[in-house]
Amino acid sequence: MSEIIQHISANWIHLKSKKIFLACSGGVDSMTLLSIFHSLHFDMEVLHVNYNLRGDDSILDKELVEKTCQKLTIPFHLFDIQLQDQLDEFGGNLQEVARNVRYDFFEKFRTKSENNYIALGHHLDDQIETFFMHIARKSGMMGMSCMKAENNRFIRPLLSFSKDLIIEYANENRIYWREDYSNKTNKYKRNILRNILIPELIESIPTLKESINHLISIFQENQALIEEKVSVFLKKIKKDNFISFDLFDSLTNEERIELLRQLNQKPGLLIDLEKIRNSQKGKNIRLEKNEDCPFISISREEDCFVFEAEVSNIKLPELIIEKVYSLPEFYTKNEIYIDSAKLKGELILRKWQNGDRMQPIGLKGSKLLSDIIKDAKIPTFKKKDILVLTDQETIIWCVGIRISSKHIANNHSKEIIKITLQNIQE
Repeated sequence: MSEIIQHISANWIHLKSKKIFLACSGGVDSMTLLSIFHSLHFDMEVLHVNYNLRGDDSILDKELVEKTCQKLTIPFHLFDIQLQDQLDEFGGNLQEVARNVRYDFFEKFRTKSENNYIALGHHLDDQIETFFMHIARKSGMMGMSCMKAENNRFIRPLLSFSKDLIIEYANENRIYWREDYSNKTNKYKRNILRNILIPELIESIPTLKESINHLISIFQENQALIEEKVSVFLKKIKKDNFISFDLFDSLTNEERIELLRQLNQKPGLLIDLEKIRNSQKGKNIRLEKNEDCPFISISREEDCFVFEAEVSNIKLPELIIEKVYSLPEFYTKNEIYIDSAKLKGELILRKWQNGDRMQPIGLKGSKLLSDIIKDAKIPTFKKKDILVLTDQETIIWCVGIRISSKHIANNHSKEIIKITLQNIQE
């Protein structure tokens, strides 16, 4: 049994019960992967993108993949696009646009079910090229981690094998493939790396591929630790809607970039965060909308960044009213005791509003609720969610902050009502 077959059998057997959508260009890597997955009886379907950029060659690539699927009775899915027409109309970098097109196509299949995986034919030579590309771009830890063998249901089973070994396997097993001759031209930076620089380096340093692959594995281990640490911080932010400056300062620059990545925001946002931090309280920046980010903006408060959600996720707590016969020795902030004789009509629980007033204990006259909240030093981002309990005439309780002196029960009250809020969000 070949080294490649043994590796896939040992490391990817857990996906035998899943649906694999294999991205197949017609090149040696993806055609080899197609053949191996078929021989190991994976539940597989094939995806092919025809960009129509290389005339008859594009058609012949498509026909090879399609006919192979027909012969092996594998479902075949084609996305046919005139990419040059799209570039002529909208512009953009050809390689970047092509990548976006194919990954959008792949996503349609991956997202149909949590059991769906996308298999890609990337190999060790691709990984080495990516490593050098990221060096040129001054990438951080995440960039230097390069491609993962498995990431978010995208899998790369051939990532640890060189292209030479894959070609050797294909020849031994009579696997047909087509060469993309555009890879031989040095029009693109990656092709210069592929055809000139890396071969010359390997000629001088034969162990270069193995050394770089080892280095990438170290970067990946460190990146995994960063991702795990940051995910804990993000859970706290999603719960509390803020991160203190002290906590933010404790993160390394790589961890801050990872925090933004997990929110699907661009690293450049760090510069904007620094600007608003040096600005006055209340300054904010808008965030890019996406399914990974539940927030629409970040604002500066006294000692923290506040993450604002589009719709407040606060839910009104449950109001429990019961008759009691004595006052407690100790009180909690989620309960009050009032004299039922002083109530006017039904009780209403709502969010506070501008203009609300109440007469809190210890004050002879009434006071604006906005001033009471300000005196309590409630952070700006929490103010909008403060609740009040009212009867038909006045505010009885600014929940968790102050109680009305007009309604409070005492030892002379004939009937005492205990009001408790349950499931209240802190």
